[in-house]
Amino acid sequence: MSSRRIVLFTATAVMLFFISLYWGMDSTNRQAQTATTPASLIGTSSAQDLGSYQSGYILPVSVTNFFPIKKPNTAVPKLSAKAALLYDTANDKVLFSISSQKSLPVASLTKLLMATIVLDQLTLNVPVTITSRSYNVDDLGADFNRGEALAVGDLLKAMLIKSSNDAAYALAQAVETKTGKGIVEQLNAKAGLIGMYNSRFSDPAGLNDDAYSTVEDLLKLVKYSKRYSAIWQIINQPETDVKSVDGRFSHHIVSTNKLFGVLPNIVGGKTGYTDGAKGCMILEIALPADDSSLLAIVLGSDERFADTKTLLEWGRDNFRWH
Repeated sequence: MSSRRIVLFTATAVMLFFISLYWGMDSTNRQAQTATTPASLIGTSSAQDLGSYQSGYILPVSVTNFFPIKKPNTAVPKLSAKAALLYDTANDKVLFSISSQKSLPVASLTKLLMATIVLDQLTLNVPVTITSRSYNVDDLGADFNRGEALAVGDLLKAMLIKSSNDAAYALAQAVETKTGKGIVEQLNAKAGLIGMYNSRFSDPAGLNDDAYSTVEDLLKLVKYSKRYSAIWQIINQPETDVKSVDGRFSHHIVSTNKLFGVLPNIVGGKTGYTDGAKGCMILEIALPADDSSLLAIVLGSDERFADTKTLLEWGRDNFRWH
């Protein structure tokens, strides 16, 4: 055999070897792929459903929502607050913030956390008696009569709507009696459970300015409080009436939230003020046309109502949701 024929024969044999090797490997891979795609993963073994499964795997499950979008040439809102945050609830987006991790006293915003503990531990119709420990605790005038008994639910209304410090201490005493644990311990344990790691609470009403939180932590608290429908049904009310369990005493409760009747579509809110904390506020307003709502949190403000109104109106007017 000539050398030329030997070369051609060898080249042909080598090419046939690699072709057979390729097809053998491809067949093995196809079998392995079939073996590792059991019917339990795709729901059925039909070819049509397999194609649907493969398409579902390749295509994205959902499309990212880029809304709301800030309108161009939007000026930053001017606030007196030391810290502030504006949050779009439906899209889970912070639209604006100032010093969001700054630790500041939060005054009566503490009562929102206190309300979650009350609802965890107490029944709404159980009577609670006003004692010397819960009578005129701030020396600004008693909200109830010494020895008067009110239902937990009515004290909760007084605490959240009027921001009654007496109600907060009466409820704290009831919780401590039932659980055998101090209320400050329970407040801080609950804050830790929520993930409020930059917060510390010192009393059930927020009177002690050694306590502190941040607007970021308070956003976590608001989100958590949404689990308790009773809280948001209460803080949606501009006023209400409560009575002692024996019917002898009646109290007209007016909200400390002065933005009722000023801003439309208020979902709910809570105010706070001490000389050390200055003005504090949490307020949510609905945006019915946009299927969302805006939540404002303000701390350390000289004008808490003006700052909150400015922040919410700025968000409403300077973003588009569609």
